Amino acid sequence: MSSADELFQQVKSYLLTADSQGHSAYDHLEKILLNILDENSNDIANHPEKLSELSSLIKKHSFQYGSSSLASNEAAQLNSARLQQLLANKDLFNKPAPEVVTTIEQPTPFTTVTTTTVKPPVAPTFSSIVRDNAYWRHCGVGLHEQEAFLLEQSISRLAMSKKLEEVRFFGKVFGTKANYLVVTSKRYVGESEKVYQEVNTMPKPPRKKIEVDVQLEPGFKGLNRVSFWVASNPASQWTLLPDVTPQEINASRRVKKLFTGDLTAPVICSPAFEGNEAVYLRAQLSRIFSSTYITPAGALEKVEPEEDEAAEDEEEEGKKKGPKEAKYFAATRISKEYAPDEEAGVHALLDLEQWVHSEAHIFETGRQTKVPEKPEVEGEEEEPKEDEEEEEAAEEEEKKEEEEKELFLPVKKDYLYAVIDIPKEPSPEDGEDEAAEEEAGEEDGEQQEEEENKPLDDEEIPDDDPLKKKVAAWTAKAVNTTYKKHSVVTVKSLRWPGAVAFAANGAKAFGAVYFGNGLKKTDHAFTPIPAPQIQKEAPDIAEVMDATAATEKLVLRGEEPKENDSEDEKEEEEPEEDA
Repeated sequence: MSSADELFQQVKSYLLTADSQGHSAYDHLEKILLNILDENSNDIANHPEKLSELSSLIKKHSFQYGSSSLASNEAAQLNSARLQQLLANKDLFNKPAPEVVTTIEQPTPFTTVTTTTVKPPVAPTFSSIVRDNAYWRHCGVGLHEQEAFLLEQSISRLAMSKKLEEVRFFGKVFGTKANYLVVTSKRYVGESEKVYQEVNTMPKPPRKKIEVDVQLEPGFKGLNRVSFWVASNPASQWTLLPDVTPQEINASRRVKKLFTGDLTAPVICSPAFEGNEAVYLRAQLSRIFSSTYITPAGALEKVEPEEDEAAEDEEEEGKKKGPKEAKYFAATRISKEYAPDEEAGVHALLDLEQWVHSEAHIFETGRQTKVPEKPEVEGEEEEPKEDEEEEEAAEEEEKKEEEEKELFLPVKKDYLYAVIDIPKEPSPEDGEDEAAEEEAGEEDGEQQEEEENKPLDDEEIPDDDPLKKKVAAWTAKAVNTTYKKHSVVTVKSLRWPGAVAFAANGAKAFGAVYFGNGLKKTDHAFTPIPAPQIQKEAPDIAEVMDATAATEKLVLRGEEPKENDSEDEKEEEEPEEDA
């Protein structure tokens, strides 16, 4: 190596010597030359006096160890709404205030003992949102990781502050202006609220062919057995939706309206819906919950309510009967005998027969349960017997009463009907004889009749309509099939788009969730119900003689009034009196 090369290496090594911040003169000169050759931002080639300005600018925007540079240390411009949202998210990690209970006892007249107990809030156990969110993504739905984490903290705070039980994340309903995060829990009862057992208080219809509104289900029963809580985001306030009535359920079946995200907004639709968006949302959530809450067969078991022995003892003793407080009983619980097949794993759940409905069906009346029969009241006078026509009408109504469906019915029995157009063979080509056309037409007619009478499925076909084909209302699919241990089976609803269920970890982990706009799928374009028929005009008023005082007395005593004499009889009596 020559002396010039050695000198060059020594000078380069000297320039490469870095300071405490990791900067060297060699790197600085390299950046200056690159800037001049590539950008020449300050036009250094023509103005060498600006070289010092370029050098200062490069030093200012250089990265420094231990502290940020001046350029990156500038305050970021945050939106005020975003800043408030971040501060609200921070509050989710603050635990609620503990419950302080003070008791005062006086064991002796001269001694008073005061005991103060501090009970820290304890969150009930519920399925982890962060864990289930990974399974939801396999179904094509889910939340952002940050939103799922914040939502889990928000649900824990809600459950601790309201002392909720059986908490479960229902899903997310999308609106035009804002969305709804939905959580279900055991029926929430306020401090001064009491829930009583249901008693039939429905009046009899005043006339024939007049329907009486079905009474609503009380708390701890039917659709009002659970409470729904909604919020627009994890940091916002949770709102309890009101109880739902059968009339609201049936009204929601007749309309199709997108949600706005404002619970106080009116529901403008045809036919008119009485109530704001909170009432409409509660009705739709009840319908979705009843139709889409499915679980693997055998995973849950029905809970039989216990008999109230104290109430039976009171009845035997002959005490006065009054309103009885109702007790809550969960409809289902996890079966201890549930043991999925380890060899088959989750792949056995690809058969829709292995998925069952775990929520009761909603009847056409808008209730999940039947109205109890009216109790017999002692000393009540027997009503007069009805005519034969009225008795026959009552029997027909009893026959028309909807049958109650079992709880754990396979989802495979849910069907959608698809109309199938049977294609016709093309017409014969031009140039053929008319006789050939007639023969082809006759053959087409015979073949079409055979195809119409031919079943489209090996299973049961719709009655009296071979052009309708049964389509399963659910679809099942396996994900991550490479490794059997990590396979996940997803089930999607075609009747309620957005309702999904999953089974993973060898069918030991399962769940159902809803992410949609809250509307049921309709095959054809939605058509509102037409206006009712115009009523007929009232008949002409018939003039009748006013009743006399004597006639009114007879009617009040229950006697039949005497018929009024006709005008001819009066005219015959007048000459006799004159004679």
